[in-house]
Amino acid sequence: MASFKNILFLLNTGDHNSVDSLKAILQKNFIHDVTVKIFDSSYSNNITEIDLIKVINESEIHQCDLIISIGGDGTMLKSAKLSHQHQIPVTGINKGRLGFLTDINPSDANKTINDLISGKFITEDRLLIETIINKDGIKNSIGIALNDVAIRRKETGRMMKVTTSIDGNYINQHEGDGFIVSTPTGSTAYSLSCGGPILKPDVEAFILVPICPHSLNDRPMVIPSNSEILIEPILNTGEIAEIALDGDSNYEIKQGETIIINATKNTIKLIHPEDYDYFDVLRSKLLWGSNKKKN
Repeated sequence: MASFKNILFLLNTGDHNSVDSLKAILQKNFIHDVTVKIFDSSYSNNITEIDLIKVINESEIHQCDLIISIGGDGTMLKSAKLSHQHQIPVTGINKGRLGFLTDINPSDANKTINDLISGKFITEDRLLIETIINKDGIKNSIGIALNDVAIRRKETGRMMKVTTSIDGNYINQHEGDGFIVSTPTGSTAYSLSCGGPILKPDVEAFILVPICPHSLNDRPMVIPSNSEILIEPILNTGEIAEIALDGDSNYEIKQGETIIINATKNTIKLIHPEDYDYFDVLRSKLLWGSNKKKN
């Protein structure tokens, strides 16, 4: 299996724990025929003090052949978008709390990264969502998401209505706090907290999840990932809804605009250690099988 020669680290350089992890990786038996780079549009000066590091701008990312994210799932989501944009594989070192996406333990990071560089890894493709706004026939893409797209009322404390259609077929009118379209990767994120199912990441499907629906009959659905989803917020004059891609509010949608959601043409490639087991991740993160009773 091919090895990696140009590694790009992505981290919050203002987070001392993440910077210390990077220093430890570079100081302990790192393979020295590998070029190490870092991308951070607002990097701290302390990162330039680390030997072996070359700080690059976004126009140089295509020169890299592996992205390593250091942080939590938020940093990994940013890394995933760079991975998709430049078609570079990505992996992550978990410095966050839950870390469903970052499966390298910091205590094992040096050995694991050396294994990856040497070609000892497995790969997994993950699909992403593209969100398009349609107004009067003019379509504008507002971005991609690895986990989910959420449509919510801009004003807090009020319900909103949306209608959904799949491949031109009307499905339902939903009334509640909003609506989520999730990938299998995102099935353990916002979707799960709203009652959605867990999907194995290689299942080619989307999950449609109403947020706190007004009717108990309004339930989550799983549909094929080659479906085109149309969501029409029902807004009165002056009312605004917001669209969040992977938790970031990207767009304010107004009356007369509709939302089209599709799978992106290209997936991203996640790099895992050879002993990676998705179900072991679930057991660990969700505490399956643990005894929660207090003595």
